[in-house]
Amino acid sequence: MTGDGDTQEATEVDPLGPREEARSAGWKLWLRRAFTIGILGFIIWRLTLIGWGELWRNLPTEPLFYVLHFTAYSVLPLSEIAIFSLIWGVSMSGTFGVMLRKRALNNSVIGYSGEVYLYLWAKARFGLTGRRLASGLKDNVLMSGIATALCAIVAALTLLWINPDLVHDRLVERAGPLSIGLFAVLIVAVLILFYVFRAKIFGIGGRIFAIVMALHFARIGLTYILQAWQWDVGVPAGTAELWFTLITVQLVISQLPLLPNRDLIYLAFVIEYAGSTGVNPQDLQAMFVTIFVLYQLLNYTALAVTSLLRSTRVAVKGA
Repeated sequence: MTGDGDTQEATEVDPLGPREEARSAGWKLWLRRAFTIGILGFIIWRLTLIGWGELWRNLPTEPLFYVLHFTAYSVLPLSEIAIFSLIWGVSMSGTFGVMLRKRALNNSVIGYSGEVYLYLWAKARFGLTGRRLASGLKDNVLMSGIATALCAIVAALTLLWINPDLVHDRLVERAGPLSIGLFAVLIVAVLILFYVFRAKIFGIGGRIFAIVMALHFARIGLTYILQAWQWDVGVPAGTAELWFTLITVQLVISQLPLLPNRDLIYLAFVIEYAGSTGVNPQDLQAMFVTIFVLYQLLNYTALAVTSLLRSTRVAVKGA
């Protein structure tokens, strides 16, 4: 009786599981889309109030501005050539196009689609097991996340140290320096635990772990230095404190979970914040709209160009 009852219950309940999961996934997808459309609508509305003609007249004209944008965009794929050479123990020379495509897939298609692409590409070219490839990809994602989170915390604490009046602002009035300091200590403790127990978490040794973490910190630092330089070329009236504030906000937004289209959220923040920066708000707004558009153009151009290159294609065995 009990066996038959269990079997019948399983027959009646189990098919509903996938349906409920699919329904939940569908609602989440529509919520993400609605959120994105809402943010995009807000941006368009605010830019319309400013005036599209005014924005057009304030677009950056310095060639160096665009050179720096492409250079900053290239830092991640260049760094990952070195990173995966270390993690997988293979030569990754001549793979800039592959890493560029990986970045564009993550940015423009769906999160981690770039990792799936790199896994399939590498599996067909290197004599490595799928487990080792997947472990290396997982290690890189974890280390990149750790490095970015730590940089966000250090940047936020530095900003509060530079401008202690921010503690009294409504956005941070409930999080005093002591709370933020304790949070930073907690993160550092987690990092130490990651290092101590890295053998159980990561598939790489301590030496490679340290080098790859250093590469991630160097990559993040170089990217934001180039980005601040680009902003200073675009809006020469801006100050180092303004650029550091905007970089800190960008880092913090990048760490917020479950938020779709963080680039749009950041753009919406800059458009709204521009009026209180001490520089011409139209100049700042026009520059960041230009950066957002350039970023999307680079992503889709990279996808189009790399799809034509034989070296970036995923080889199919037996084909």
